[in-house]
Amino acid sequence: MKFDRGQWRGRRIAIGGAVLSLIVMLAIAVSVPLAVSSGVVRDRLERDIGGWAGHAVSLGDAPSLDFWPTPTIKLDNVVISPATFADGDPILRADSIVANFNLFSAIAGAPSFTEFRLIRPTFNLELYPDGTSNWSSSQGQLAQGIESALARHQAEQAGEPIPASAIIPDSAALGTVTIEDGTLRWIRDPGAEAERLTAINGSLAWTAPSAPARADITAIFRGEQMTLKGSTSAPLLFFGKNTAPVELQLSSPPLTLEFNGSASLGPDLYGSGALRLFSPSVRRALEWSGADIKPGEALGALELTAQLSAEPTRAKLDDLIIMIDANRGIGVLDLELHEDTPPMIAGTLAFNRLDIASFLQAFTPLPRGGVDIASTIDTRFLREIGLDLRLSAQSASFGPVVLSNLAAAARVEQGRANFDVGDATAYGGSLIGRIAVSEKGIDGGLDIQLSTRNTNFGQFFDAVGLSGPLPRGTGSLDIELTSPYPTWATALTDLTGELRLALDAGFVPGLDVLKFRELAATERFFDLAQLGASARFAFETARFEAMIAAGEADLKVAELVGPEQTVFLSGVIPYTRSSLAIAGVLDRTPPAEGDGGTAQDGPPPVRFFLGGSWPQPVISPVRP
Repeated sequence: MKFDRGQWRGRRIAIGGAVLSLIVMLAIAVSVPLAVSSGVVRDRLERDIGGWAGHAVSLGDAPSLDFWPTPTIKLDNVVISPATFADGDPILRADSIVANFNLFSAIAGAPSFTEFRLIRPTFNLELYPDGTSNWSSSQGQLAQGIESALARHQAEQAGEPIPASAIIPDSAALGTVTIEDGTLRWIRDPGAEAERLTAINGSLAWTAPSAPARADITAIFRGEQMTLKGSTSAPLLFFGKNTAPVELQLSSPPLTLEFNGSASLGPDLYGSGALRLFSPSVRRALEWSGADIKPGEALGALELTAQLSAEPTRAKLDDLIIMIDANRGIGVLDLELHEDTPPMIAGTLAFNRLDIASFLQAFTPLPRGGVDIASTIDTRFLREIGLDLRLSAQSASFGPVVLSNLAAAARVEQGRANFDVGDATAYGGSLIGRIAVSEKGIDGGLDIQLSTRNTNFGQFFDAVGLSGPLPRGTGSLDIELTSPYPTWATALTDLTGELRLALDAGFVPGLDVLKFRELAATERFFDLAQLGASARFAFETARFEAMIAAGEADLKVAELVGPEQTVFLSGVIPYTRSSLAIAGVLDRTPPAEGDGGTAQDGPPPVRFFLGGSWPQPVISPVRP
């Protein structure tokens, strides 16, 4: 192979150029940092932060420069003092600030900064009734940018030329700020205890005045870890307390919230947009939020989606889909806040299926139970919330009782709570009723009223699991009961009132009057099982009236009138012990007017005593 001198000469020149370039680059890398003045960078950073915020800024006097991998400056003892109250608490105090800067701009004596890192900062925020705060300032690039953006927006809305003075400075944007282990302390009312967000970590990004502003942070609030993400595409309008597009996401164990719409932070707070809210426990969420409302202890999950329209003292939820525990409803809700009266919730909700008991627990505190609860129950909820809801449901249940086509209303106001069933269908008939709870008033405590018409009581007894020789037929029931204690604290012995039941053309299972007469003539004691399992006593009418008090039902009227035989009963039923103390007579049915028979026709009457326990009573004949 022949040696080529020209080729070798070219390679030597290339290698030499590369080595020379490397030497020059190394020389620059070594010499450029020496040309950067840490004092210049520090002073410029101090001026830039103060010029942007419009507040006095103080940085430590011992800057630390680092050029790898990115030129940065670190300063300790960061303090930003409020412009309006210079002697007040700093609005920001941080252990350190780390800022990225442009190396060549620093060499030129005018360093520019793009990213900042605050280490263990403490933000102090005081909110004033006029909508301002200790962070408010009329000076600085941010204030100038906000003023110009508002002027431009107002001109555009009015169709007028944009003022020549409405110039938004490029330095009005914040840049990118990373927060490490921060704390936010804020006070809403002078003299009130400060609230805190601790362990704040995350970033705030706003790279240009016209660019979106974004926040993505985690923090701890009242012992719960939370994540907050938010953004606005018009930050200058938003910070200027004008309406601007807003997206917000809050995630925490007690509460998850998402909002996408527009909002304003001005004195007249405003929000409009799509809202989604979920809480696995409303009680826990209200306690965590600090709301002075004592919710139902048993209330579980709440989930809703709606179109929100909110003002300072009212909010409206349109196109609402709400899930309270397992109750899913749709409708509209209005919330009003007042200074001197409890917050008021009003609206209309329609359900496919509604568990009335669990729904009512959303607004009533349920204690753990016990014999002393009635005298110590906390009824604050009756004074802490106002409620006016109109409810409908295709199917509803109250314990084992199943209703359909329910139309009802729930109200809480002035120390009294009412649940009214205006109309419902139950077991072939109609039903109306009321459950009322009050702290004071004519009755106080609990008031229950229930009326049914054309109801099949055989189906009703089967549904609630009642067995034994109960009269089965179609008829009406009227119940009026009161208690000095609320519903959840009322024992059966606390109820007083009356019950009236009237049935037409039915039967009593397990009662054979012929066999009854045979056994009454020969046995001292016998039970219904001896009458035959398939026996039944057919009646034409049945009527019962009883007074309820002290855990007993005192039978004032009790008669079952059959075609030939009639049963009359009187006595006391201590229902809390499932026992009986009843005297009875089985007699021939008196003839109706116009019939040919007489009162002396037929067998003689049989007197007996009905005792033992339900549903297997013991019959003891009473002989002369």
